[in-house]
Amino acid sequence: MQGGPSGIGYGLKYQADTDHTSFITGTLSLKEDNEVHLIRFSSDRTELKCEGLFSHPNEIWDLVSCPFDQRMLSTVFFTASLDL
Repeated sequence: MQGGPSGIGYGLKYQADTDHTSFITGTLSLKEDNEVHLIRFSSDRTELKCEGLFSHPNEIWDLVSCPFDQRMLSTVFFTASLDL
């Protein structure tokens, strides 16, 4: 991992052979609704762009993309039940 005044970078052993790379990330808030972001990095223009923003009512504990359909993702979250 590298850091500096222009941002943070992370190097991988094997690089992708595409013009762009997509990432998914999510927020983890106990007090507010959370969000899942689809972020695309275009290497030819050196540009980061938010391609999708999705509301998520609970804190996101885990997030994974579908290996065979890039339009699908899955989240893991917990909701507490106060059945006393």
